[in-house]
Amino acid sequence: MPKRIIKKKEIPLPEVKNFLEKRKKEGELSTLQNVTLDYVSKLVKIEEEKAERLREKLIKEYRLSSFTATQIVNILPRNVDELRPLLTLERRIFLTSELQKILDTIHEYTG
Repeated sequence: MPKRIIKKKEIPLPEVKNFLEKRKKEGELSTLQNVTLDYVSKLVKIEEEKAERLREKLIKEYRLSSFTATQIVNILPRNVDELRPLLTLERRIFLTSELQKILDTIHEYTG
């Protein structure tokens, strides 16, 4: 019987990493899962709990979509030039001061 997609949700890379690590402890991962775990392990820069709190704050305080907030958490931009392209799907213009506030929020969670 083919598998069906029940729910679709964007999740940050730290959550993917923790999920795959738990699956690995329970049993063997598929080749694709091992490659994915290796990939996310190299990219993750923040703990899962902090990533989720940052994501929620970006959604609530800055009215960002779940997709955009997740991408910001995954990439953790360090300056306005890195942040601006991630906001193109938001269909609104952000002032430089707003971008700086978002960066300050990111820095609160990354140290």
